[in-house]
Amino acid sequence: TEGKLPVLRAKQGQEFRVRFNNKLDEEIWLHLFGVRGGYEMMTVPVQPGDANATDIVFTPPDAGTFWFGPLVNASRQRDMGLSGMLIVEEANPPVAFADVPLIFDDWILDDQGKMDQSFGNLEAAIGRGRPGNWFTVNGAYRPQYAVERSKPTRLRLLNVCNSRTLTLQLRNVDVLIIAEDGQPVTPRPPGLDPLTLAPGQRLDMLVVTILDQGIISLDLGQDVVEAVYLMGQGEAGAALPDDFRLPDNPLPAVPASEPRVVPLVLAGGENGGLKSARVGELTLDLRQLLEKGLAWSMNGVAGLGGPFIFEAKKGEAIALDVQNTTAFPQPLNIHGHVWKVVERDGQPVEGEGWGDTAVIPEKSRAKLLLVADNPGPWAIQSLIAERSDAGLIGAFRVAEA
Repeated sequence: TEGKLPVLRAKQGQEFRVRFNNKLDEEIWLHLFGVRGGYEMMTVPVQPGDANATDIVFTPPDAGTFWFGPLVNASRQRDMGLSGMLIVEEANPPVAFADVPLIFDDWILDDQGKMDQSFGNLEAAIGRGRPGNWFTVNGAYRPQYAVERSKPTRLRLLNVCNSRTLTLQLRNVDVLIIAEDGQPVTPRPPGLDPLTLAPGQRLDMLVVTILDQGIISLDLGQDVVEAVYLMGQGEAGAALPDDFRLPDNPLPAVPASEPRVVPLVLAGGENGGLKSARVGELTLDLRQLLEKGLAWSMNGVAGLGGPFIFEAKKGEAIALDVQNTTAFPQPLNIHGHVWKVVERDGQPVEGEGWGDTAVIPEKSRAKLLLVADNPGPWAIQSLIAERSDAGLIGAFRVAEA
């Protein structure tokens, strides 16, 4: 990790090696989110004890801001702070950046400042999860970070909250958005639309100008909470070139043929109408599901262990027709791949960027395009930790050839 921050750094196109040593008394299924490495290294089980330390070794093809966290028992392990940022630096960066990682999290604290540990609560699982009432950035309350005006500063924002979508406000600092969910975009100012980050989403911003104290706040609806202070220092340096843009990652080309359409129905949760779902080889009614801590399904299957959502040939284009029948927006993450929204409620969407996370509004449909180019078994999951633990996760497989 980087100092006291849970930040790992790698270099695009160079071998990355990290050893995870599990000091807990329970198994950790660790996943690298957003990274398109080989499947055997992207999710690894790490048993407790020094003798079971596990190496992750791979060569990241993409540069960008990614993250790591638990795949199983995420409601407890992620909420207790088991997550961090993975920065993959560009092989040929267009400028020399100063990096400021900003990992946003929320915590449920009582009047004595003790953390609520009612993990596995079924009411949270079927509802809005575990939104916290205390907010930190990089594990600290309202930290301050220096921003030198003499060189380009890249703010890397990551939301690791269990369930809260963050709405951000910036004051006394002008920025350009240069990447979303690890993928470069044409630089643009934030504009008038609110800046939102669903759980697991990332946003890279380049500081253009900053006063003595820039502030990033969280808009909570009825309140605005200042979260982190950026302290401007020194004199402004040379301006960026007019054509500045991060180099694109080597994403797969979309085949000219029409993609195969695969339905994906999300069901469950409060007022979700779920009556039964398949668990392994069994079909259980709602009461039986709830007794097992399950309350959500994908295509009628709750959790992993059932049939694949789809199987694809390597290089095949897939259009996932996602129908969200639930009463909640659903941030979905795809493992080992990127996708983009090409249609919402039957209407084409133009200009949407590639990424690993897409938010599907409640009671709506969206079509997500992906190229199944990374062989192996992979997951599609909710990034609301309680929902993933309670069944809103499924798998697909890409053939080797």
